[in-house]
This record gives sequence, structure tokens and C-alpha cells, in this order.
Amino acid sequence: MNFAIEVPGEAAPLSLFELVKALSAAATSTDNAQRQSAGQQLQAWESHPDYYAGLQTVYLDHSYDKQVRFLAIILLKNGIDKYWRHTARHAITPEKKQLIRSRLFQGSLAEEDRALALHNALVTAKIVRIDYPDDWPDAFTTLIHLTQTASASNPLHLRGALQTLLRIVKEMGRARLRKSQTALQRVTPDLVQLLNGIYHEKTTYWWEYCARGTGDEATAAAAIDNSLTALKILRRLVTMGFELPHSSPLVVEVWSLSQSQFDQFLGAVSPGSSLPQALQDMIGKHMIQFAKLHIDMSDQHPASFPVLPNSIPLVKAYWNLVKSFSEVFATSGGIRQTAGGESGPKHEGPLYEKLALKGLLLLRSCVAIAHHPVQTFKYRSPEVKELEKQAVHTLKTELLTHDMLFDMVQVIVSRLFVFRESDMEVWEEEPEEWESQERTEGQAYEWAVRPCAERLLLDLLTHYRELGEPLLAYCNHATSVEMDTITKEAAYCALGCSAAIIYQAFDFDSFLKTVLVKDVQRQEPLAKLLRRRIAILLSQWVTVKIAPESRPIVYDMYRHLLKPEEPHNDEVVRITAARQLKIVADDFQFDGEAFYPYAADVLDSLVKLLQEVSSDEARLAVLETVRVIVSRMETHISQFGDAIMTILPKVWESAASEEYMIKQSVLAIMSALASSMRAESRRYHAAIAPLLREAMNPESPLHLHLIEESVDLWKAVLTQCEPPLSPDLSPMVQLVLPLLEYDSEVANQCVEIVKNYILLAPQELLSDALRRPALDALSKALNAKSREQQQLAAKCLELLIRQSEELGGVQGVSVVVRDLVELGVVRNMLEGLRGNWEAAQTTGPNRKSPPLSTLKESDYFALLARIALADPALLVRSLTAALGGSEADMTQLWPWLADQWFANFDCMADPAREKLSCLALTRLCELPQPVQELVLGRLQDYLSMWTSVVTGLADGAYPAEGDAQNNDGNANNADGKGAKDILGAHDCLIWTEAGRYEYDSPLDVVEREFVFRDPVHRVVTFEFVKARLADLVARVGGEQVFEAEWAVNVDREVLEGFGRLSLPLSQVRQER
Repeated sequence: MNFAIEVPGEAAPLSLFELVKALSAAATSTDNAQRQSAGQQLQAWESHPDYYAGLQTVYLDHSYDKQVRFLAIILLKNGIDKYWRHTARHAITPEKKQLIRSRLFQGSLAEEDRALALHNALVTAKIVRIDYPDDWPDAFTTLIHLTQTASASNPLHLRGALQTLLRIVKEMGRARLRKSQTALQRVTPDLVQLLNGIYHEKTTYWWEYCARGTGDEATAAAAIDNSLTALKILRRLVTMGFELPHSSPLVVEVWSLSQSQFDQFLGAVSPGSSLPQALQDMIGKHMIQFAKLHIDMSDQHPASFPVLPNSIPLVKAYWNLVKSFSEVFATSGGIRQTAGGESGPKHEGPLYEKLALKGLLLLRSCVAIAHHPVQTFKYRSPEVKELEKQAVHTLKTELLTHDMLFDMVQVIVSRLFVFRESDMEVWEEEPEEWESQERTEGQAYEWAVRPCAERLLLDLLTHYRELGEPLLAYCNHATSVEMDTITKEAAYCALGCSAAIIYQAFDFDSFLKTVLVKDVQRQEPLAKLLRRRIAILLSQWVTVKIAPESRPIVYDMYRHLLKPEEPHNDEVVRITAARQLKIVADDFQFDGEAFYPYAADVLDSLVKLLQEVSSDEARLAVLETVRVIVSRMETHISQFGDAIMTILPKVWESAASEEYMIKQSVLAIMSALASSMRAESRRYHAAIAPLLREAMNPESPLHLHLIEESVDLWKAVLTQCEPPLSPDLSPMVQLVLPLLEYDSEVANQCVEIVKNYILLAPQELLSDALRRPALDALSKALNAKSREQQQLAAKCLELLIRQSEELGGVQGVSVVVRDLVELGVVRNMLEGLRGNWEAAQTTGPNRKSPPLSTLKESDYFALLARIALADPALLVRSLTAALGGSEADMTQLWPWLADQWFANFDCMADPAREKLSCLALTRLCELPQPVQELVLGRLQDYLSMWTSVVTGLADGAYPAEGDAQNNDGNANNADGKGAKDILGAHDCLIWTEAGRYEYDSPLDVVEREFVFRDPVHRVVTFEFVKARLADLVARVGGEQVFEAEWAVNVDREVLEGFGRLSLPLSQVRQER
């Protein structure tokens, strides 16, 4: 192998010597600068074709330092993900891949160090998943041969082979591609047969050593280690490698073996066993693998599980084990979760308890099979469907019988809900972590008996409502007699689980007032245990059934549970109370006014708790509760806004740069506060603006994480504003303009923010500094993929044109239009419209597709209409300037533009837009030649448009006889006689007032008043048309000339239709 090839850039030449030197410096040097330099050198070599083969060479050479070899295999493992696939840039060449593959098994089989062998096995597994079977067809054949050879002669090689095989099966089992699944299933029978033989051989050897002392200790230790690894592989293969496991004799053999040896091993690890503890631990690990096999089979193959031999008796045996364990549950040491390695966290605790937990998990799985059949899109044959149906029937009739169900409920409630001393120890040692794991949404049920028993009881109560009767009797008894705190806590746990079942028969309101109120104030040593359970119990019942008059009692109890000065309200109690209060506050019947007397103390306690807790999860839970309370109290929160806003910036500052979820919660609370306090929230702009500026800064590492919450907050703040906008918010509009280019829902909301600024601070956006950037950003949004974003951008451009007219008249509009022309916006619009017109001229198989949708075309015409309505001459100048010509070029532009504009009326489907275009086109009648003649040449189109639009607006004004429209109160409709009763005098879009409503925000009022000033809502269409038509007639020489030269070219039906606009409304209706 030649290592003396130069690599690009400033990297040193790659050679074996230089590679070992760099690895040694990176792995063992105490000089930080030297380590960094070596790391950069290694990174520079990644694209070199010999680099990864060289790393493998270093790893395989046992003469090098262990740390050097360890770094080499780690770098090789990382490189597989980046460069092994042929589609990767600087992919490893096929020749080097072949070299690496040829030495992979050697790296595991001959390696004594377990950590190094493990990482080589991980490398092998990644490569097999990618290359098998196409590029490495003999991978499994070779590995099977090596395993067979090692099994007979070399325990070390066997350990390496089995470790490699385990990692390969794990890796391929995670694959979701059908190709990988099929490849694994194809070799599974051979692997199962091989591993079954190895497992039998090794198990027989170490069992004889344990039972009779035959053989030597070292060989027995190696045998039990290898048998455990073989069992781990078998467990995965029989559940992942067969479509219908029950139909395979190999699986049936392993399944039967798992049951017989489980009983055999259980006796070896029972109390009083004479075996050394180390051997008992290894045997226990075998039993855990058997239990995992039983659970995996039930979870992954629900149709096969009940059909496998003795499955129902197996589950019953597990339940008997759980019952037996329940008798000693109160004194058991408990299972603790600790940090693990590659395979995840470890769980340490008594084997008996671990097996009982597996039994509960298996029972949960069986209940799920019976009542939650797996939903899948995968094709299933009629035979498989029948098998699944039969599995459900078998479990319901043979396992989940009446006696079995009642026995399970009785044991769970009376024994497995007991809070133990070991639980209290973990509570005291790691309160925040324990509380997080024990909560309803936590994962403690996967590794702890009591939470798992609680989940199992909930499963049973969900599907077997008849279990409510014994539970009701138990709860009535438990709540009516005196009992110790531990027993009462267990009873309250059962009462909470059964709330949805017994709520009609159990008087919780009376129980709340007579019992819980006293219990929550108990001062005995274990009072905190009961207080935590009461906090959970209240949230479970409030969402099911509670009287309105009882809710204040509940709020008062939570206030009490959150008080830090109470000696029995430790961190767990208060975090639990805070978490459960969120459920109570989020309930549909929560009343902010009823909660108001307790809000000050509750919020104060939550703020103090927020400053005490250290884990992010607990802080997020407290912040979420604050957010829900702020949101649900609505305007009642105003009195407490100052206190909340005092602490939030401190929480923001205390969060580390990577703790973006804390900052998300802070922004969410501020958003809820702004919405609830409405106009009163304006006093917080000075505190909110800096946080928004930090979150919206594209250079900030948290920008992408916080953008959604930032935009929500920004919108909530602007919604409660009115002109003039505060100096804290006005300059921030420049931060939102770059975000309009995002192609996401966030971009839509950012366009809405721009629209709000146009309404609230138009001078800011129309200033010389921001006007052109704003127009440029909106024009890009106008061409976004999202239709919603296009529509919002068009609306913003319309509003900008209107605001420029209100602030600067025609001169102001001309400035905006000039920018639109120079930015190429008008030209792009004309090119799109021209493309649509050209497409409309084609037919048949050669018909062209229009570049614009009809909706986007309507947006374009609305923008052109806004310009024309402000100044028709400005529209003509802008159109011709956009195409680089003079006003005389209007004669070439007008024919196709008019065709498309008039045709677009059929697609607008919006009376306001139809009227806008009608008014705009009508204003073109005011212009002199050459536009005057162009307009007269389209007289029939004009008359048809006027008739259609005016008639439609009149029909909208009076949809039915005697029906008065809210907005149609103009003076023309006030009198039913004479000229005021003509059809054209009625216009449903005329507003007599802007109107205000109870739930209007300040922004709603500003926007409605701005719309109220729009000519679309101020000008009666027919009067507007009549005035300009009369002027046009006068300019062409009077009525006779007009009729002789221009009206003569109009169809008689069109003229008659236009004439009917001057008839009385009653007459027109009679004619219809």
C-alpha cells in the first residue's frame, strides 16, 4: 500500500508513520494545542483514498498503544457513515472497501480487549447493513464458518464472532427498507440453527459446572458469557427474522427452550442458592433475555404469540410470579436507572423485581393485543387475518377471564401501589429526576414496578368497566376509615386511576370537602407523600367531574401545596403540584374569575419554584403552567403582569446559550400575556423588544430554534397596538424583511407582521431607508410557492400603495410605483400576464399552460388597479416604463392587457376586487389620447363590466325583499322614490361606519377604519361610472357623436343592459 500521496490543501503527506504520529498526538498528548493540530490534520486526511484503510491497519497492529488503536477504530467507525456509500463526496474507492471488508472479522476475532472488539463489531455491522448482499454477498457465510470453527476450538474467537454477529443483527434489525429486512430473513434459519447449537453446548457445560462442579472455572466463565451473547442474538432473530414465527420449527424449539430453562434457572437464583453471586447474576441475565423474548414476541407478532406452545400458561405463570413478588414488594430494594453505554441506560435492582416488571409488561402487551389490534398498510392474507382474529379471541377467553381480571386489580391496588422505603430514598437523593420519571407522561413504567402496575390498571379499567364495582367498594372503604399514610397514598392512587369509571357513583365533591382538605394539611413525617398524591388526584378528577362550587377549594389546595414555607412541601411536592395545576387550568370549565383570589399566591410560588429548580425539564414544566394560567385568566391576569414580566427576562438571561427550550417557554408566556392583557400589555414593550431582537437576529445560534415563538409573540404584541407605534417596536420591522424569503409557515406569519406594520407604522416602512427593501422582500414573497404567502404579499403591496396615497397623495404613490418599476416587479407582472394571454390564444394539443394561476393573476390586476385608482396616468407611465418604451407604446400593450383584465372578472369571485378593478378601469376613461381612443375601442367590454359589477353589487345590497344589510346604509338607499330608487344607486359595499365589536383588538379597529376609508367602501359604483362616462362623452363631441361613432359598435343587448341600471329597482325585479 502506498501512503506517500499528497492530499489537497495544506495537509501533510499521508504515510503510515505520519498517520500513527497524528493519532498518537491526538489520543495521548497532554498539550491541548498539539491535540488540536493533530485533530485538524486527521480531518484534512478524510478525503484521502488511503486514509480509512490506513486507520484499519493501525487498529489491527497490536504493537501500537491501546489509545492510538482505539482512536483509529473510532475514526473508522465515524467515517463509514460519511464516506462509505458510493453517492458520498470523496467516497471510499471500491478497492479500498474490499481491503477493509477483508480484514473486518480479523479485527474482532483476534482482539482480547472488549472495548476495541466492540467498536470493530460496530464498524462491521454498519458495513454489512450497507453492502449485504449486493457488494458483500458472502458476509454471513464467512461469519457462520468462522463462528463454527471458533466454537469448537477457541473461546476468545467465539466471543469476537458472536459479538460481531450480535451487532450485525441489531443494525439490520433497525433497518426499515424492505431489502434489508428480506436479507436478514433469508439467513435467519441458518443463523438460528447455528446459534441454537452453540447455546445448547455452552449452557450444558456451565450448568454442569454449577450443578456438579465438572470442568474448570475459566472455561465455564467463557461458556456462560458466550451463551448469553448467543441468547441475545437468538432473541432478536426469532422476532425479527420470521414473518410468522409460530410456523417455524426452529422458533418453536427456541420458544419451548425459553420456558423450560426459565423455570430451571429460577430455582438456581432463588433465595438460599449456594451458587456464587457472580454466577447468579449471569444466570439472571439469561432469564431477563428470556423475558424480553416473551415480551418482544407478544409486541411484534401478536397473531403468532397466542399460538406458540404454552403461551397462555406462560403468561399466567408470569402473573403468579408477580403475585408472589407482590407479597415482598414493600420490602424490595427497587430498580434504579443509571447511565449506560451503547445500549442505553442500565437498570440495577433485585432480579426478582426485574422479572415481576417483565411480567407486568407482558400482561400489558396481551391486553393491547386483545383490545388494540395493530393497524398496518401491509398486505395480510385472509389466513393471517383469521389468525389475528383467533389470537384476540384466545386471549379474551383463556387469559383475560373474569377471575383473572379481578385478581389482577386486587393485587395491584392492595400491594403494588404501596410506596416503599426505596422509593423514598430515590425521592430524597434525586428529587427533580425522580419526579420527572414518575409523572404520568414519564417513562418510569418501562423499568419500575409501581408505575407499570398503575399503567396496567388504567389499561384494564379502560377496557373492562365492570372492574369499577370492586374498585368503588375499595375506594369507599378506604376513604371512610382511618389508615396510615402509606396505605392512604395507595388508595388515593387507585381512586385517581378509576376516576373515569366510578365518577357517577362516587361523591368526590363531598370527599374533597370532608377528607382531602384535612389530608392536605397533615403534618406527620410522611405528609409530603400524601400531598404529592393529592396534587395528582385533584387533576385526575377535575377533568372528569367536579362541581363548580368545589373548584375554588381545589385552587386553594394547590395554593397550599405550592407554598415553599410549608415544611412538608418539598421540591417534589411543589413541582408535582405545578405540573398538575397546568391540567386543572387547562380544563374547559376553568374560570379565571374564580381563580383570581388565588392567583397572586400561586404565581408568586411558581416564580419562586422556578428560581429553585435546576433541571431544564422541571423549569419547562413550571413555565408551561404559568403560560396556561396567563392564557386562561385572560384580562384577570393584568394585575399580576408586572410580577411575571419582572422574572421572565431573568429566566431568559439565566438560560445557557444552548437551552433554547427555556427561551421558547419565556417567549410563549410573553405571547400569552400580551393576548390576555390586551392593550395594557403595551407597557411591556421595552422589556419584550430586546428579547425579540436577540431571537430574530439571523446571526444568533438560537435563531432557528426560537423563530416560531418569536413570530407568535411579535404578532401578539402588534395585535394590541395602535398608531403611533412605540419607539421600541417601530425600528424592528427591518428584522422581519429577510424572513419573508423563508418557504414555510413562519414566512406567512412574517408577511402578516409586515402587514401589521403597514397599518400601524406606515411612515417607517415608507421611509427612504426601508421602502425599497420592503418592496423587494414583498415582491419575492409574491412569487413564493405558498398560495397563502402570495395572497398576503399582494395584500401588503396594496396596503402600501394606499398608505402612500394617504400620506403623500399622488406624489407618494409615484415614489412607490417608481421603486416597483426599478425593482422589476411591474415588468415581471406584465410578463406573467402576457404569458397567460398567449396561452389563452392556443387550443387543442398545442395548447400552452399559463404561467400564472387565475388567483395570482387576480392579485396582479388588483395591484395595477390600486395604481390606476390613485392616478390612471401613473399606471400608463409605469406600464410603458417597465417595458422600456414611451407612452405611445400603450397601443401595443393595451389590446392584450385589456383582453386579459376583462376576462379575469370571471375568475375574481370577490365583489370587492371586482369593484376595485371596475373603478380602476373606469378611471382610464379620464385620460386623453392615445388612451381615450383605446378605451373607446373597448366600449362594449366596459359597458358589460359596468352592468355586471353594478348589478351584482345591487343584488348584494338586497338579497331578499325587506332584508336590510348591515353595511348598506348609504343615503342612496334611504329613500324609495325617484332617482334614489334606481338599480344603480344600490351598492352593498358602501359602509356608513367602520363598526366596532366586543372582542376587537386595537389592531382590528385600526385595520377596519383603514378599510373604511377605501374608495371601494366609500364610492357608489354607478355614480362613479356615470360621472366619468359623461365626461368621456363630452370630450368626444357629445352624445350624438358618441352614439354615431362609438356606441354603434356595441351590441344592442349590452346597451339595453346598461340602460336598465337607471331603472327603478322594483321594475327590474318585476322584469326578472
